[in-house]
Amino acid sequence: MSIAEVVFVLGPPGAGKGTQCTRIKENFGYIHLSAGDLLRAEQKAGSEDGELIANYIKEGKIVPIEITIRLLEKAVISAGATKVLIDGFPRNKENLDGWEREMVDSGKMNTKFMLYFECAEEECLKRAMGRNQNRADDNLESFKKRITTYISSTVPVMDEFKSRGLLRKVDANGSPDQVWDLTRQLFLEEGTVPTLPPLPTLPPTQPTLEPAAPTPAAPAPAAPTPAAPSLEQTPELSTPLPDLDAISAPAPPLLSVENTAPQHESVVLSLGEGEEEGVEEEYAGLLSYCYIL
Repeated sequence: MSIAEVVFVLGPPGAGKGTQCTRIKENFGYIHLSAGDLLRAEQKAGSEDGELIANYIKEGKIVPIEITIRLLEKAVISAGATKVLIDGFPRNKENLDGWEREMVDSGKMNTKFMLYFECAEEECLKRAMGRNQNRADDNLESFKKRITTYISSTVPVMDEFKSRGLLRKVDANGSPDQVWDLTRQLFLEEGTVPTLPPLPTLPPTQPTLEPAAPTPAAPAPAAPTPAAPSLEQTPELSTPLPDLDAISAPAPPLLSVENTAPQHESVVLSLGEGEEEGVEEEYAGLLSYCYIL
């Protein structure tokens, strides 16, 4: 595991440490561990240290360093973090010495600086009484005890960090946004690189399909070439062909003229005796037809 870089965050109760730590976490990629939150969670978990922690918090006293360091180390390892904000720790010189002995000297963690939020006692009291977080120590009596402990125990720790050149102060009397502007500027000056905001999640897009090319229409079938008629398939004519046998027959006469021409003896030839009677009759008819023409 990489050595975690730790920024301690201190200030009087009600100075707004938790609000600013949340913004530091969101903008600079730190994890935020509150020593007080870890102690209260352990108290509710029903562990062996739960009752002891409850009594220390109720009396406004500082929980033994061994318990606090153990809870902090467990949280850092569980998160796998390399940049850590520890809010509300170290509260006294004993806390600081125990931290450096257990965490720094062993090479587990490295202290970058202490961030201290300065805030007037009256402003802190107003904020603490108005936040309504259902904390056992958010009452006037407990708050006054916490302020007394803070002054007697925490100020010497601040002086130690100041002597090392590791104390950074921010005026916390203004609004949360005003205090954040000062805090953000301080981290930028310390060379802390802001984290990039996460990219928005886009809804899945459907792949764009290119429109299919239109299928060319099939060419119209060519008109069938009429087959040459065979002799067997020759169509019947509307006009019947003339009967050849009828054509060879002699045409009837155009006019029916009664043959009144006188018979001339000179035309009529007398056939010789012995010829057949039919030949004489045919020849006579032929002569008569020629006469008419």
